[in-house]
Amino acid sequence: MPRNSFPSSRSLINFFSFFFFPFVLVSLQIPSSHSVTSIHSKVVPPLFVFGDSFLDNGNNLQLKNPSVHFDFLPYGVDFPKGPSGRVTNGRNPADILGQLLGIHDFLPAALDPETRGKRVLAGVNYASGGSGILEMHCEH
Repeated sequence: MPRNSFPSSRSLINFFSFFFFPFVLVSLQIPSSHSVTSIHSKVVPPLFVFGDSFLDNGNNLQLKNPSVHFDFLPYGVDFPKGPSGRVTNGRNPADILGQLLGIHDFLPAALDPETRGKRVLAGVNYASGGSGILEMHCEH
């Protein structure tokens, strides 16, 4: 009997849980009692991003022996700064979430030498394309 080409309901639940869980956490944190708000400004908690190529904003550019680079066209064709090491052609989900939270600049890549001082107050992006948690992904 041929296998159905549609994903199972379990895989759809896993998919939506993975992508919507961060948004649920953020929505629970926004009206926090620890936040100080006024009519003219709002305090946004820092956003720290961990992940792989789906969220990478250029960390691979700083690696000595990266498996891949994304600092040429067509990558970044829709990004205001052009190719920046992102796997996407523009903003990634972390950029969009940061914008929705009120973070004005793009989060800096953790490995960028310019990422220090006041630049990290809004958060940092640690995501790296090709990252993994299995031993086979590590170099010894």
